[in-house]
Amino acid sequence: METEKLDKRGEREEHAQPRLPDLSFVRDKLQKFQSKMLSDFEQRLSCMVEDVLQDLRQRELRAHEFPNFERSDRKSTWHNRVTSQAPADVSDSPNGHANGTSHPRPRHQAQKSGQKQRQRQLPEKVFVARESYLTALLQVEHMRTIYHIFYIILVMFLLNVICHDYFVEGRIDLGLNTFRGGLRRLHWVMGVWLLEHVFVLALYFAFRGWALVRHKLKPHSALQRFWSHSCLILYISSQLVFCFVSTSLCLKFNLPFVSACVLLLESTRLLMKMHAFVRYNAERVLGGKAKKEDAEEATGRPFVPPLSCYTYFLFAPTLIYRDSYPRTSHIRWKFALNRLLEVVAIAFLYAFIHERHIHEHFAQYGLEPMGPSQLILKLFGMMLPSAVIFLCGFYLILHSWLNFTSELLRFGDRMFYKDWWTSHTYDGYYRNWNVVVHDWLYEYVYKDMYTHVFRGSKVAASLAVFMISALVHEQVLGFALQMFFPVMFFFFGVVGVALVFLMRSAPKVLGNIFLWFSLILGNASLISLYAMEHYALKNCDLSQPESWTERLLPAVWRCYN
Repeated sequence: METEKLDKRGEREEHAQPRLPDLSFVRDKLQKFQSKMLSDFEQRLSCMVEDVLQDLRQRELRAHEFPNFERSDRKSTWHNRVTSQAPADVSDSPNGHANGTSHPRPRHQAQKSGQKQRQRQLPEKVFVARESYLTALLQVEHMRTIYHIFYIILVMFLLNVICHDYFVEGRIDLGLNTFRGGLRRLHWVMGVWLLEHVFVLALYFAFRGWALVRHKLKPHSALQRFWSHSCLILYISSQLVFCFVSTSLCLKFNLPFVSACVLLLESTRLLMKMHAFVRYNAERVLGGKAKKEDAEEATGRPFVPPLSCYTYFLFAPTLIYRDSYPRTSHIRWKFALNRLLEVVAIAFLYAFIHERHIHEHFAQYGLEPMGPSQLILKLFGMMLPSAVIFLCGFYLILHSWLNFTSELLRFGDRMFYKDWWTSHTYDGYYRNWNVVVHDWLYEYVYKDMYTHVFRGSKVAASLAVFMISALVHEQVLGFALQMFFPVMFFFFGVVGVALVFLMRSAPKVLGNIFLWFSLILGNASLISLYAMEHYALKNCDLSQPESWTERLLPAVWRCYN
């Protein structure tokens, strides 16, 4: 018996012997996997620790150097939207909250369908009395030094132009030729601007008439719907006619670039203002809410904001309508004068850049030999001037001009932009670059597309916003230059949209570096291409295109081919 047991044990050991190499192989693989997992975990942990330490260092820096950026109430600092917990079922108040904020837009459709209730509730715009980002940053001595450096750069540009005019042309012009050429027929622009405001004011009384007639037709629901639908068609038609007239007048008056930009941008601003007023107050009229609980019963009329609210909104530096906004206690005349002087200084800087860089690089396009090497040299020669144009354009419009008008109107909420320069994705850049326009697109385009058209699809609503914004940018630039050259639409609506999705997972440092690289390269390419097209149309003797395909070919190509 013992011999049989020993034989069976030996057989088992013989059978188990070949499996030993398999176990060692698995053990080696497990050890390699464990070491790899540990190294990855240590790397990720070190990155997370570094991010936490970096956030702590930035928080400490802000607490000492940037005290205005550290406040306990998130709604009172640099966040301009809050998410409503439930649809508001209260009347609007003409006054803001006690802390200076105005009421969010009311929601009168409290009972939604099941699908709408499942949609994510979008946040509401709030207005808070606060300074602009750069106004707060420039209170720090380090940031004021950078501000002084830009002043010196402006002085150097001025000295460059003076020396060139005196030693080369024998006179000192200071860029006044550029002003005289760019602002020709400005009196026509002012006349059209006044007529546009007459139209905009007439819209207010038309809206009031629609609300009153609709209220009187309340017992006749069919007539009420017919009246509302007819007024809606008339409103859309008037908006299209308004846009068509402003663009066609640029061609009829043959306006130069600067004058045409003033007319087109102001017309676009008024269009956005009118839609904001109608969109906000139509919802109140359709919802049957009055300003006060007993206003409709006491007067027999639906509530329409007074003309003074509408008039203030037309000139206020915001595109979101409210009956009232946070107001400052007084006008700081020194602050306003400084912002106005900055506008004038940057205008002269633009004239200098046009004469000493854009005109110098591209004035002979079509008259001189042109190959890939010459094009590359011209593109890189425009890198630095284009970066200056980009940064100064932001500072001119979104900081100096809007703060100047805000100070004169005592408009309290100065958050016209956020810290877009720290963005590492194009999502953040587009959201923070121009808060004024982004708020309008979000409030009156994105939210309506998200809620009523695409039924909860964020991607489709975002793409619709991008396409509308790209078309408006191209329309302004194309009619101002009087050419069909959709480079802006391609850069904004195609390349910009692609970069939004491509850069979402980019690391912060690399993402911010690539953002700035793409902005500088993109602006240089944009300005260079439009300048070449402009001078090609001016210099080249181009024959009339014979087919529609030839009409689509840009002059920069037909000039040398």
